[in-house]
Amino acid sequence: MSIVFTSIEGSSSSFKYFKALLLILTIAGAFSFIISYTKGHYVLGTNNVIPWGMPIVLTIYLIGLSAGSLIISSFTYMFKKEEYQPISRIAVFIAIILIFGAMVGIAMDLGRPEKTWRLFMFFIMNNMHSMFAINGILYGGYFLISIIYLIAILTEKFQLVKKIGVIAIFWASLVHMGTGAIFGFIDARPIYFSPIKPFEFLIAAIASGIALLILVIIAISKLTKTYFNQDVVFQLSKLLLRVIILLAIIIFVDKLTHLYSTHREPIIWFLIGPYSWIFWGMQVGLGYLLPLILLLHHKYKKSLIGISLASFSVVIGIFGERLALVIPGASYPLPIYPGKIEGIWGAEGSFPVTTIESFICIGIISLMGLFFIIGLEYLELLPIEKNEKADR
Repeated sequence: MSIVFTSIEGSSSSFKYFKALLLILTIAGAFSFIISYTKGHYVLGTNNVIPWGMPIVLTIYLIGLSAGSLIISSFTYMFKKEEYQPISRIAVFIAIILIFGAMVGIAMDLGRPEKTWRLFMFFIMNNMHSMFAINGILYGGYFLISIIYLIAILTEKFQLVKKIGVIAIFWASLVHMGTGAIFGFIDARPIYFSPIKPFEFLIAAIASGIALLILVIIAISKLTKTYFNQDVVFQLSKLLLRVIILLAIIIFVDKLTHLYSTHREPIIWFLIGPYSWIFWGMQVGLGYLLPLILLLHHKYKKSLIGISLASFSVVIGIFGERLALVIPGASYPLPIYPGKIEGIWGAEGSFPVTTIESFICIGIISLMGLFFIIGLEYLELLPIEKNEKADR
């Protein structure tokens, strides 16, 4: 079986309407950002107690999706997993789109986004003792490596692809472990602090990346009438099952470690407090339990519908995992001079989801979607299996 790659025509009216819709939503997001920039962050859900809101939740979520997609693509060349070759190109392209969206999210969350360039002035204008500065190096390098990797794949320079593939999988792992370290190394926030947080982020990234790839493969196959060998989907679903089990074990150990501590009040509040529905409903329910049930069921694990539902559940559940970390983690009062802090600093924080913030996030997602379908039009990303095409 030989595989060649092609682009899509995108000439149908429904395709053009969809692009127009994405463009409108992107513009709406841009206008929402302008409002937040001119009026200040008070129009968002963030405040002095909870400084990180939905753009940061979306950012760390997108970074994970991107890293997971790139790691799966690297399997083709680094571990010689030929069964993943049909999705290798589109996986790298998705990784680039997602990390771009993540960097846009970071810029929009800054009070002075025009100074974003300073994040990339490594060792000159940055405090290199900060995890944020270190992650700036990781994100910038990751973006550059991903672009070079895709160009090498598209030009079929396979010797270069193998070398960059090794770097890509290593760097992608560092990227999301570094993102996890931003939270896990914050000793002042008991819910954040955890030595295994970098590994939790990495495994969650792989899980969400696999799930997103499955959804994209199935969606493109249905909408563009492009032939995909379904064995790829079933291979990915088996890998997804193993990764979810590993992630659930890591989460269990993490929470058990916090509960074993003599200072267990924050984690108890996290598990039964006002935000506990995010953890139990979205993270555990949609991220772990429902996908495990579907992927272990004798009928659903063999059907595209069952695998699609499991993958969609994982995509939503891992977003819930990020949300459950960021908002509740900042909502719990800081353990500084306990019982002596008055006002908002000694009380639990609240986070209202605002319209402006919602449209900013929708705009970022729409911008990524717009770039993605334009890429499908102009880049040869979709596989055609010659022997199958001849038989049809």
